[in-house]
Amino acid sequence: MADVVAAVGLCFTCRWMRAAGNQRGSTFFRCTRADTDPRFVRYPTLPMRTCAGYEEAMLFVVLLHYTKPLDAVDAVRADHLRHLETHAARGVFHAWARRDPAAGGVLLATAPDRAALEAVVANDPYITAGVARAEIVEFKPSNVRGALKQ
Repeated sequence: MADVVAAVGLCFTCRWMRAAGNQRGSTFFRCTRADTDPRFVRYPTLPMRTCAGYEEAMLFVVLLHYTKPLDAVDAVRADHLRHLETHAARGVFHAWARRDPAAGGVLLATAPDRAALEAVVANDPYITAGVARAEIVEFKPSNVRGALKQ
């Protein structure tokens, strides 16, 4: 993950960034500020080290609560983990784990806004299979320390 953050720079944690992938597995980082402000480039050269339009994305904790027995959850776990890895490469998920005892999971995420994260979570295989429900807790990143601090 640190390699991706270094390769992308500020765009990785900017609220204006939208990541998009293609069928060959490449990920592109688009600046949505460019949609309305000509000072910004739609697909900036990476890594972006300074940017007048940078705004830190919101931080979220996503609590997954299992709604079905663990064997039903485990039947879609591989798809769920692929979903997390895909969105980690796009800068959404930064850490995740199964809760102990195994009653759900915890995801640490950044997103430009709640609606963007809700869309990603709604497509999680756990949610689409009906084996879990998600609770999203939002907080401002004013007291971030360590590896999450850009």
